[in-house]
Amino acid sequence: MSPKTPLEALAYTAIDLEATGLDPTRDRPVALGAVRLVGGRLGPELELLLDPGRPVRREAQALHGLSREALKGRPTLKEALPPFLAFLQGTVLLAHQAHVDLAFLPALKRFPLLDTYLLARFLLPGADPRLEALAARFGIPLLGRHTALGDARLVAEVFRHLLPLLEAAGVRTLEGARLAERRAAEGLRPWSL
Repeated sequence: MSPKTPLEALAYTAIDLEATGLDPTRDRPVALGAVRLVGGRLGPELELLLDPGRPVRREAQALHGLSREALKGRPTLKEALPPFLAFLQGTVLLAHQAHVDLAFLPALKRFPLLDTYLLARFLLPGADPRLEALAARFGIPLLGRHTALGDARLVAEVFRHLLPLLEAAGVRTLEGARLAERRAAEGLRPWSL
């Protein structure tokens, strides 16, 4: 896919993950979620639960509801990553605050990626760019929040609503969307992304 490809002509896969905690140097993914978005329609989905090989922090378990005991016997990240990456092939990834997903899964860096958080900051200056706030703004129900698949669906839905706003702002290509993200990120403290 070329950076000049029109946004509406691209296939996307919205992704999310849940982990044993928030520190990518110590914690590990416990769930991966992905939802395809092509031609404005949600398509195939993939959800993988993972055995992290370590305890799930209490705070993380309270969010996503996945315990170490419930994950025992599931595939490890090493086992699950090849089919997950295969599912993403040929698409542009969509993530909300993508730096988090990239920190836990550096293998995602090989794919073109758009960050709905940064795109929302570009398109809706002054608006709350958190996922819940964007869902409320666009009338998207919060179903399956803090599950990998539920959040991936939410990211895909938010992006569907951002696409016409990108078009109206003159952002029509992957290259243009990346430039919009860079502009949105200017002046932000690195830890606030």
